[in-house]
Amino acid sequence: MGESKEDVREYLNKLIRQLVFIKSLDKQLKLISEWESPQRIIALNIGSHFFRLVTYSFKRTIMIELCKLFSDKEQKSIIDFLNYVKKHAAIIEPSRFNPESQTREKTSQDEYMKVIDGHITLIESKKDIISNLKGHRDKLLVHSDAKYFDDSKILYMKYPLDDTEVDDLIATAKDILECHHVYLLKSHLEIEVHSTSDVDTVLWHTRGFKRVWEDKRATFLYPYLYKLDDYEEKLKEQLSKGK
Repeated sequence: MGESKEDVREYLNKLIRQLVFIKSLDKQLKLISEWESPQRIIALNIGSHFFRLVTYSFKRTIMIELCKLFSDKEQKSIIDFLNYVKKHAAIIEPSRFNPESQTREKTSQDEYMKVIDGHITLIESKKDIISNLKGHRDKLLVHSDAKYFDDSKILYMKYPLDDTEVDDLIATAKDILECHHVYLLKSHLEIEVHSTSDVDTVLWHTRGFKRVWEDKRATFLYPYLYKLDDYEEKLKEQLSKGK
């Protein structure tokens, strides 16, 4: 990678985009999980096989992408990024906004080094979680080890890992990348995913239609016709019969 400010900023943006992708999948998984309640499960049951496949695929994709993000061997990872900006801090010229003077001020190398070292220490404190995450990736996905594939309990006994620890890694990546965005891209960034066209929207509409479909009081609406591709034509025919 080049050593210019632009190269470093593009590197940071690439890592941010990677994290946004991870958070997008994670958000959809959490939304699906919220529908596993007695009042909501009806919508999931309609496409139960599909949602099992989605959950299976998304969890494994998150696992792979997080391993890449925290790898000490990948050419593009948070660890590699921290080592790089530590080496080239003088060229990068990090800065922060001073609310008192209302201007951006260059950050001293000593101050920025403390920030970087703090992040490196933070990642090192998560080494057990990262190691177990890589264990899941290697044994279950990369090598498809039959012993672990046939009995996932063995995998979790050797490489204990739960959803809260995965969330912790995502939050750690978020904090680190947001911090460096302030220093290198001169603005505060909140790495969050906001969307009105996610799985929640699909499930709300699915449950609503299912309720209408099963409600005897709504038979005059002919809900079964709305499942058809040419529902408008069929609905007109049905309504004309009732005149």
